[in-house]
Amino acid sequence: MVGLVIFGMNTPETSVYYGRQLPKRYLNEIRELGLLEKEEQIVYFYSDALLDIKDGMYFVSDQHLVIYCQDWEEPATILNFEDLTKIEVEYSDSFFEDSYVVVESASGFEISFPISSEKGMDKKFVEHIESKMPSTGDAIEQVDVTPRPKR
Repeated sequence: MVGLVIFGMNTPETSVYYGRQLPKRYLNEIRELGLLEKEEQIVYFYSDALLDIKDGMYFVSDQHLVIYCQDWEEPATILNFEDLTKIEVEYSDSFFEDSYVVVESASGFEISFPISSEKGMDKKFVEHIESKMPSTGDAIEQVDVTPRPKR
C-alpha cells in the first residue's frame, strides 16, 4: 500500500494542470529542457506519461504551444500561436480516453497530441490555443441565422 502511495505522489496527474498549480519539479524540468523563455508563463499543462513527463508533455503558455516527447527524432516542437492556421479536435467524453488535437501551421506542418478530457479541461486547453491563433476571415464560415417568414 505504501508503495502505491509513493508511486502516486511521484507520477503526473491524469488531468490537465492549471499553470500556476504545476508542481515545481515539473517546471524546473521544463526550464532545464529549454522549453520556456525567461518571462513565459504556462497556462495549461498535460502529460500522458506514466513516470517521467519527458515521455510526453503538452502545454500552452502565454506565448507558445509546446509538444515534447523524448522518444521522437526531434523531441521538442514549439509553435508560435500566430503561425497556427488550423486546429481540429476529437473530444472524448470518456474518463479513460483522452481528447485528440491536431494543429497545422502556415507552412503545412501538422502535429497531433492528446489532452485529458477530465473536468472539461481539454476544452479550456483548446480554447486557449484558439484565442491566440490569428483570425482568418476566409477560415470562418458565416451562416445566416435570420428567421425567414413562413409561406
